[in-house]
Amino acid sequence: MSPRRNTRPTLPASSPDTPHSSRDTSPETVPGSPTRGEGGDPAPVTPPGRQPDTAEPLSPTIQLAEITSQTPVHESTTVVPLDHYHLSPELIPMLSAPDATSGIRTFRTRTYVDLAEGGTVLLGHDAEQNYRARLSTELIASGPRLERVEDSLLWRLAHRAETDAADATSSITRRRPAEDEPSEVVEPKRQHTISPPSEPAVESPPAFGKNWGVEPRLTVPDFITVDGVHYKVVTRTDAREYPIAYIQQPSHSRYDFDVLEATLRHTPDEQPRSVIRMPPDNHWQIDARLPFDKPLTGYVREAFPEVSTATLENIARKQFTLTNSSSFADAAGLTALRQIFSSWKNGTPSPHPEWSDPLLMLPVLRAASGSSSTSRSLDLPNPTSRMSLDRLDFDPQRFAQQWDYFVTTYSPMDLKRFMANLLTRNGYGVFEPNSLNSFPALVFRRTGHDYVFFMSLHRTRIPKISLPAHTHPNTTGISLETQVGEHAANAVREAHQNNKLIWLKGGSQIRPNYPDTVFIVRDDDARL
Repeated sequence: MSPRRNTRPTLPASSPDTPHSSRDTSPETVPGSPTRGEGGDPAPVTPPGRQPDTAEPLSPTIQLAEITSQTPVHESTTVVPLDHYHLSPELIPMLSAPDATSGIRTFRTRTYVDLAEGGTVLLGHDAEQNYRARLSTELIASGPRLERVEDSLLWRLAHRAETDAADATSSITRRRPAEDEPSEVVEPKRQHTISPPSEPAVESPPAFGKNWGVEPRLTVPDFITVDGVHYKVVTRTDAREYPIAYIQQPSHSRYDFDVLEATLRHTPDEQPRSVIRMPPDNHWQIDARLPFDKPLTGYVREAFPEVSTATLENIARKQFTLTNSSSFADAAGLTALRQIFSSWKNGTPSPHPEWSDPLLMLPVLRAASGSSSTSRSLDLPNPTSRMSLDRLDFDPQRFAQQWDYFVTTYSPMDLKRFMANLLTRNGYGVFEPNSLNSFPALVFRRTGHDYVFFMSLHRTRIPKISLPAHTHPNTTGISLETQVGEHAANAVREAHQNNKLIWLKGGSQIRPNYPDTVFIVRDDDARL
């Protein structure tokens, strides 16, 4: 009989069930489990070429033992409280309203339910098609079994005879794969009796470590207490109540647009941090993550890459004022900004369309009587004005090739194609322009809301647009289908019936002593 060979054990690969310790931060990310408990897996082995972190000067004694195929592999169960499945409160407004019959809420293809004891969780099915709380990484839900409360839209832990006590928490079980099941864990054949110091499998999210604590005095009327430390709160005397609060650096004053923009640009680590009430006892917990990863104008530049510098700041400033209902920030406004930026990034419906699309933020300009009784004109605001969003301007230097061709042609069809391509590059969906040259116009939408825009197109070299009566389609018998095409016309009429139609004028403006620009303004010149 040949002597037994002394083989090195195979290193175990990380299990797909390796749990997480971070909380849920979005409807697409569900909180994970804490670190796996001891006693279930073989001790780790020091890889080749790596020195074990042990203080022993001598080589350790190694004992080897065969594990036969009949040796049972014991299950290792990790217990996770149900509140680890709770969706962060700041993300709940992104979900749909509860279904009138089932109470189920949706986000994209995922389903969520509100619990009677508080909190919202991701819902899934187990192997027997029972409803359970689910992790985002699971195909089959392994969390506590859930059921809907009778005559209610809320859900609760299931109270059935076959539901054991462990259903009050989540169990994640590591088991030996079946013969016909692809194994994602390589089981070591031999066991090492000496283990190097264990290393954490998953890096925990950083805890909030700022020394922002204050002594509550008359000079700090609004503060909250977290783990015995008092923090100054971002607020105003007329601030709206909101379930999410924000703490701030104690030496900072109230945040208006300029102060917050400068903080995000130069010292982003000093920006306010969100504080959320955590169930079941509603204690405050500080979210150590930065609410904003760039200045407010940086988010606008990503969503609208070709707007002019003046328009860029005007959009961000107007958006700040609208979301906060003031020139100073409050908790509801900061959270609304984060929701808007998330919808821009992910292409999801915006909870506040009138604050997310700058075309909906434009004021309505009124046409005035022109030089004759049959003509009118629309005065255009100054393209370089700051502090006020009166018009949108796009900088031709950001699309120089298209602009150089555009200024050499006077075809109305080229004007429509030029403007359609500009809108598409900046995030809008344009109905295919038709071939009519008499009345250049476009119909378009933007992902995130259900408004429809109708924009007539113009070229001007003066600070106004002339609107003679003989060019208006309503006075010349030109149908809407002829102007913009059948599909676009149907969308316009439907939006008009639902009060979701926005009238615009846009085009090129080339004036002496001013930079060339492509503009869009909002008006009340209806084509219906």
